[in-house]
Amino acid sequence: MRVTFREMRARHLHFDEIGSTMDAARREAKIGHFLLITAESQTRGRGTRGRPWKSPKGNIYFTIAVPRRLLPAARLSLYPLEMGIVLRKTAASFLPPANRENLKLKWPNDLLWEGRKAAGTLMESTADHLFVGIGINVREAPSITDGGTPSACLVEGGAAADCGLALAKSFFADLQSRLASPALENLPTEWKAKALWNKHFHLRDRADRPRIFPVDVNSEGHLRVRFDDGREEWLVSEYLA
Repeated sequence: MRVTFREMRARHLHFDEIGSTMDAARREAKIGHFLLITAESQTRGRGTRGRPWKSPKGNIYFTIAVPRRLLPAARLSLYPLEMGIVLRKTAASFLPPANRENLKLKWPNDLLWEGRKAAGTLMESTADHLFVGIGINVREAPSITDGGTPSACLVEGGAAADCGLALAKSFFADLQSRLASPALENLPTEWKAKALWNKHFHLRDRADRPRIFPVDVNSEGHLRVRFDDGREEWLVSEYLA
């Protein structure tokens, strides 16, 4: 018998300290179930390409396991952008209304406060689940020493210092609500409206870290960028710093 979206179970496990919420979610995930793992700190947090993710107390770290059956191919290709949209919407609801427009997205789903990184997302998958790991700087902006984007924290924008767990739970609910609806055809347009465009970035993992300017996002979620020499290129998977 087919299980409908509304019949899918959801679990939440919270830890004061854990090695990695991503690793815990992989252990605890059950087929057809949503899962939220939250932690006050991590001892082995990781970011993109296995880079260490600093995880001091005062911020919030969590991973959500999403059943793959809810993500047809057309939606899956745009899911990184959709995660950014939901993350920004949820985080903005924890800021005073006057400050919400200062929250922007950096391709594909980093959250920026006044141009500095306040949250990052890591996505991994198995045959049964897509795992979305997120670290949000709520109270502390860790120093960045590996060439990544300078950091910020949400209290700078007026968020309550103790809102981390509530924010993670709200994101979990917002994500489930969004997945209950069909994918939106105008999702790239929706993403572009919340992105930061008037700023240059660097391609951190390329030789000489070339400077680029974001130009556009296409229907597949790829980012078009312009280099200083005027050359343009579509990016499929890169880290912008």
